[in-house]
Amino acid sequence: MNLISSFCHTLYNCTYLPIHYYKNGQPELVLPDTGFPFDLATPHLPELLSKGQAISYLVTKEFHYLGLVQNEQTEQGILIGPVISITPSPASIRNIMREYGIPSECREHLTEFYHFMPTCSFHQFCHFLSLFYQELFHDTVDIEACLNLYTDTGSPEVASLHSSKYYDAKEQEHFHNTYHYEQLYLDYIRNGNVNGLKEFFSTAYSLQAGQVADNTLRQAKNILIVTVTLATRCAIEGGLDTESAYQLSDIYIQEGEKLQTTEELDQLQYDMMLDFTRRVAQAQIPHDTTSNIFKSIQYIKQHTNQAISVSDVASHVGRSRSYLSRCFKKELGFQMNEFIMRCKLEEAKSLLTYTNKSISEISNYLCFSSQAYFQNVFKKKYGITPNEYRKRPASQ
Repeated sequence: MNLISSFCHTLYNCTYLPIHYYKNGQPELVLPDTGFPFDLATPHLPELLSKGQAISYLVTKEFHYLGLVQNEQTEQGILIGPVISITPSPASIRNIMREYGIPSECREHLTEFYHFMPTCSFHQFCHFLSLFYQELFHDTVDIEACLNLYTDTGSPEVASLHSSKYYDAKEQEHFHNTYHYEQLYLDYIRNGNVNGLKEFFSTAYSLQAGQVADNTLRQAKNILIVTVTLATRCAIEGGLDTESAYQLSDIYIQEGEKLQTTEELDQLQYDMMLDFTRRVAQAQIPHDTTSNIFKSIQYIKQHTNQAISVSDVASHVGRSRSYLSRCFKKELGFQMNEFIMRCKLEEAKSLLTYTNKSISEISNYLCFSSQAYFQNVFKKKYGITPNEYRKRPASQ
C-alpha cells in the first residue's frame, strides 16, 4: 500500500490530476486534499464498480472524465478524475453545483478547484489509466483494445446517408460549388494579398454550400469554424507562426459562438479573413523556403519574449550557427539577428496598440537589456518613439 500511495503522490505532483486510492472499499488517499465539502468523483464510484472490469471509465453530462482501475485480488482501486478537457465556464459551474447539490457558499471553492486543475485530452486520460493498471497489476495493457476506444465499424450509417444524398443531388442537379471559390480566397490569405481579398469579396458569387446544421444560425457558425480552420492552415503556409495562427483561430471560433445573428457572423468571417491576410503580409516568407529556415522563423516568432540568439535558433534546428546563418542570409536576404530584432519590434507595436502595458513592461517582456535601449532601437526602426507610436491615430 505504501508503494501505491507513493506512486499516487508522485503522479499527482507531476500532473495535478485528482486521484482517489481505495483499499478494501475504503478511501485511503484523496489527492488533492483540499478539505472542500464536496467530492465530484466518489458519487460515480458505484457505476464504475458495476462494470466489473479491471479498467473502466465514464463521461458525465458535465463532460468530466472519470476512470477506475481495480485489482480485485488485492482489493485495491484507483479512481482518477474528474478530468476536464476545457475549464468550465461560470454557467457550467452553476450547472455542476446543481447536479451535485453543492451549496452556493462553495462556489468560490469549486471555481478554485477547476482553476488549478490542468486540462487533459481524453486520449491522455486513457493513458493515465493504463499507467495505473501497470502499477496495480505489474503488467502492460492495450488501453485502446481494453476500453474498446477505436473500432473500425466501416461507418455503415454514414455510407448509407452518403449514398442517399449523393443520389438525390444527382437527381436534382443540386451540387456543391464552393471548392473553386475557397481556393481563390485561400490563395489571397496564403499570399498576404489584402487588396486582392477585398476586391474578391466585392464580386458577387452564386454559391451552393452543403447543409452542415439543422438551423440557419448553427449553419453559419459551422461554416465560420470551417473557414477559420482553412484560413489558419493557409496563413501558416504563408509564414504566420503556428502558435499565433492557432491562438487567433481559437479566438475567432469562440467569438463566433457568442453571436446570435447571421449578419454578425458574416461580418466576423470577413474580418477574420482580412486579419489573417494582413498578418501573413507582415510575416511573409518565400514559399520555397527550406525546412531549416522555416523552423528557424517559427522558433524566433514563438520566442520573442526570450533573450534568444542565433546560437539558440541553430541549436533548436540542429545545425551549426555558421551554416544556418549563411542559409538564412542566402534565402531571405538579411541576417538572422536582424530578423530576431524585427520580430521583437513588431510584437512591441502590437502590444503598444492593443494593450495597456507600460513601455517598461513591454521592454522587459521582450527581453531588451534596458528600456532606453528598447526606445532607441524602436525609434531607429520606425522614426518615432514607442510613446509617440502609442498616441498616434488608430488609422495610421
